Amino acid sequence: MTFRTAAVSMTFWVLGCASTNVQATWKADQPPPQQIRKFVVFGVTGSPSGRISFEETLTKSLQQAGLPAIPGYDFVAYDEYPDRSEVTRRLQEKGVDGVLVTRIESQTDDIQSTPVIVATGVPAYGYYDYWMAPAVAYGTYTTETTTSIVSTVLFDLTNAKAYWMARASTTRTNPVKFATDLEPTVAQGLKSSGFIAVP
Repeated sequence: MTFRTAAVSMTFWVLGCASTNVQATWKADQPPPQQIRKFVVFGVTGSPSGRISFEETLTKSLQQAGLPAIPGYDFVAYDEYPDRSEVTRRLQEKGVDGVLVTRIESQTDDIQSTPVIVATGVPAYGYYDYWMAPAVAYGTYTTETTTSIVSTVLFDLTNAKAYWMARASTTRTNPVKFATDLEPTVAQGLKSSGFIAVP
């Protein structure tokens, strides 16, 4: 009997283990003209549902930490793109004097392939065919990880200047989980900056 084992090519795309690492934080040397009494949280995610989830999660966490945060979707709906003057008007109308914006600065993809045995068998033929045939069939186990560099910046609405920033590296693809990762750094940083009027 003649037997030949065909090579098997299988690819599995697997989300890598997610994690977030804060790389750096920055604080302005001079404080804003007045302490920020209320700030809005905006997330730039490229996805309307992702933006809402991020803003809601981070806002609630910051509120629980005692900070006067409001979600951005209360002022700008997911399907509208008002100009700067209109957004400013809406914020000022509600007494907002600060803006916290989180956005992705860059992304890189890392793909790693590892050969794995996907098939073996007990031979039902003679030594020659067994000797000539491949011993095993290999597949490919592939992992793909997207790493994003994300910045979170606090602006004073009255003069449009930045006063605090955190830059993080993350492999999170879930906005809720990333917001949860980010909150401790943001909450601690904003509180210790002295730029926010904590109730």
